[in-house]
Amino acid sequence: MGHSNHTQEQFLNLLSDARIQVLVDVRSNPNSRWAMFANRDNLKKILESIRIQYVYLGDVLGGRPSDSDSYDCQTGKVDYQTIREKEYFKHGISRLLDGLKRYRVCIMCAEEDPTSCHRNLLVAENLRQVGVKVFHIRGDGRIQTDEELWKEKVGVAANQYQLPL
Repeated sequence: MGHSNHTQEQFLNLLSDARIQVLVDVRSNPNSRWAMFANRDNLKKILESIRIQYVYLGDVLGGRPSDSDSYDCQTGKVDYQTIREKEYFKHGISRLLDGLKRYRVCIMCAEEDPTSCHRNLLVAENLRQVGVKVFHIRGDGRIQTDEELWKEKVGVAANQYQLPL
């Protein structure tokens, strides 16, 4: 899920409704000008108050790594394939997989729409490749499967036909 421009109350309700036990923050820069509750230190305290554990992995799973060779030298854009090959990224995925064995985990960054967000396109994609079923907590409270998400994105009714994933 993304903290988006939710209020603190909306954000916490989404997590509680989904019965999340651990929130993994994958933002490279764990701060927000728009949602002050989502700043790293604030968020950790707020989550502790409702018994959700906060884990920061943005340094290893973030979408804007500090190493310059993770960017395309011609376009300056992040190269997800290069990041996937980094040892720090593999270690982050391993930590996430270990957590998934014991807890109900939510991966969080800023964007509400997972179709354009690194938490889905980079992090969750690696989880899918090892058989993890990924769900998306949307701002309106829906919990979507990957199939429902992509059908919505391309404008297909949820029951119309199967999309290849």
